[in-house]
Amino acid sequence: MQLISPTPAALTRTLGLLTASLFAATGLHAQDVSPAASHSAYGPSPDARTPTSDTSSDLGLTRVDTAILFYQEAGGRVKATEPVTSITFNGSDGEILSVKLTADSLTGATPNGAAPWKATQTFISPSKSKGVQTTTTSASGHSQTVTLPGTDIVASQYTADPHALPLDYGFRDTRYAVDLGYTTPIDAVTRLSFGGGLSTERDFKSLSGSFGLARDLFDKNTTVSAAVNLEYDTSNPYFGTPQPLTEMSALEKGPNQSKTVVNAVLGVTQVMNRNWLAQVNYSVGSANGYQTDPYRLISVVDGTTGAPVRYLYESRPKSRIRQSLYMGNKIALGPTVTDISGRLYHDSWGINSVTAEIAERVAITSALYVEPHLRYYSQSKANFFHDYLIDGQTLPDYASSDSRLGKFTATTVGLKVGLKVTTNGELYVRADSYNQTGAAHPATAIGDLKTENLFSGIKATSVIVGYTFAFQ
Repeated sequence: MQLISPTPAALTRTLGLLTASLFAATGLHAQDVSPAASHSAYGPSPDARTPTSDTSSDLGLTRVDTAILFYQEAGGRVKATEPVTSITFNGSDGEILSVKLTADSLTGATPNGAAPWKATQTFISPSKSKGVQTTTTSASGHSQTVTLPGTDIVASQYTADPHALPLDYGFRDTRYAVDLGYTTPIDAVTRLSFGGGLSTERDFKSLSGSFGLARDLFDKNTTVSAAVNLEYDTSNPYFGTPQPLTEMSALEKGPNQSKTVVNAVLGVTQVMNRNWLAQVNYSVGSANGYQTDPYRLISVVDGTTGAPVRYLYESRPKSRIRQSLYMGNKIALGPTVTDISGRLYHDSWGINSVTAEIAERVAITSALYVEPHLRYYSQSKANFFHDYLIDGQTLPDYASSDSRLGKFTATTVGLKVGLKVTTNGELYVRADSYNQTGAAHPATAIGDLKTENLFSGIKATSVIVGYTFAFQ
């Protein structure tokens, strides 16, 4: 969004666009990912995954946003390539129809949840291929397909080097998604919006629908909005869904599992003056059903030495309530536009988080601008997060070693450069560096685990290249 030489009318149109994307602003889905995405500690940030542009003056125009994202985690871990195309048809009477197409490909090594150890560790899972196979070694040298001795069971087997974070080197997936949205004015001050989306991967499918209402007040200087989003997800891992907290094996697992999600957002957006736009949103969401990562393990270790005894599939609660309060400001002063936002988040799993973000858009010339940005994020751990479980102790109902559910802080530093190449066309490049930090050697570590790095967080870089243009 651009606030350049803003007028109250332009700000009001922008205000409507902001309230139409409340879910993106509040980030209510930040902790809810598909099995494919969950292999990455975080994956591309939401703002890097969607082309953005100033559409406040697009009445009567068709706008096309195209972008491609390149994402890479340090240490040879997950990398992603994601092209996105969005087409928005803006009617002269205020009607808006949007279509967004997304395709992303993810490959690389991903943490499997087990704790590192001073000796080589071996992991096994059902093979993606059926029937008797000859042993083959992957290019990484860490994984192979084997037939278990004395059986006809074909399994995928991989190892983790001593003192190394256990990684599954065979991760790869492709996702295709389409999202549709439509907004129509009911009267001069009221707009109705609804939409839907479909996302499909090899092992995960998601179907969603949304409904929203926005109304302008006080000479269109204030907009109040309400939106509801419904989502139905199906998890179908190639080897089935394992029974939570059962031991790792090469046997086929259980049937597909599903989850339903309901989210509601209430928002107020206010034109403070011709240079300042403010927004406050409150979000609440409920997820019920299968929320466990079917690929993730947790180590059970000896209570004295810390040596791994066995590996269990993780377990997460089947219900989750989220709440989020988002506050944002866009301030235009001279040739610069400052974007300052913050978010408070709490959920029933015990996670509390704080997000603060600032971006400064600086016009270098009438056609060229730069926009440095900084984001800080900090969260507490889920009440069922464990680096490992101890052999001989009673198993808890829920347990996960997923670093996204642990206590950590993260910073993102980035720069966006945009160039206006035509009257309604802009080329831009954005680069981000993401760094996640946490307790590598927690005080509660036992035995030789005290010397191992138990934090599986990531460092990652991403680059997005995009072009947006509008035409009559």
